[in-house]
Amino acid sequence: MEHEQQIAKDKRTKTYLMTIIGVLFVINFALLYNLISKDKILVTTETKLEDTSAEKAQLDKMLNETEMLLLEYKGKNTQLDSIIDIKNDEISSKVTQIRKMLSQGNISKAQLALAKSEIAKLTAKIASAAQMIDSLSRENTVLKTANNTLEEENTTVKEVVQTQKTENTALSVQNKKLGDKVKIASRLKALNIKVEGIMMKGTKEKAKAKLSKITKVKVRFTLDKNEIADEGLKLIYLRLIGPNGSTVANQSAGSGTFDMAGESVMYTSKASVNFSNVASGPITIYFDKIPGMSSGSYRALLYCDDWMIGEGSLKLK
Repeated sequence: MEHEQQIAKDKRTKTYLMTIIGVLFVINFALLYNLISKDKILVTTETKLEDTSAEKAQLDKMLNETEMLLLEYKGKNTQLDSIIDIKNDEISSKVTQIRKMLSQGNISKAQLALAKSEIAKLTAKIASAAQMIDSLSRENTVLKTANNTLEEENTTVKEVVQTQKTENTALSVQNKKLGDKVKIASRLKALNIKVEGIMMKGTKEKAKAKLSKITKVKVRFTLDKNEIADEGLKLIYLRLIGPNGSTVANQSAGSGTFDMAGESVMYTSKASVNFSNVASGPITIYFDKIPGMSSGSYRALLYCDDWMIGEGSLKLK
């Protein structure tokens, strides 16, 4: 009986030990699984951190290259500097955003993919900025070359214009001199001027020297040949200057004024002559004696085309 009890007791002891061993096995297995899982998590975390560090290193390298690239353009053209500054600000802002994303302690694959996508966009933006700046630089170079060419052409044109102005001035002076010479050469000349006081008897004339005896003053002359003067109708004005120095005039008898070198001049009488470059004459101009005329010396001045063409004299007693 005792033997059977001892056998039963040993069985219970075995069962208890087996149970403990089983529990210990389960605990050890659980601990081992947990340890392996932690190792995997640690490896994954380290991989993530390594990947993040690599992306950060790539980003830092890209930023340095970008800054160096854009700085190469700084100072080459003041007009492009403002554009470069804007692009630098845009790129710096984007880099700050990506760095902030990567600086998070735990980053998911989706976040990492997003960061890579932003880096790719940043690279494209840098390439676009560099291309635009290069294009603008080339255009600016072309414009500078064209502007230099235009400046050279403008300088040449100015020199030509100045030379032409100088030549034109010289020609103007020469032309004026020639014009003055032609004008002087074209002046008509009155010849054989004879001034008389006459008394009319019917249609007959008789020269008189006494003022009381005359009824008219007669001026007779010829025009000399002149091939330079313009042909055509010529107006010849007579100014009879009395002893008192005044022009003898009577508007009711045909006296008036004419323009002489920009001044209005009183004339005593006038005559129209058709001039044909050859000597013409004799030409006669009459003027009726008017009250107020006095004895003394008179001058008869003849004018045509702004020139005094001849002078005669008369003495009345």
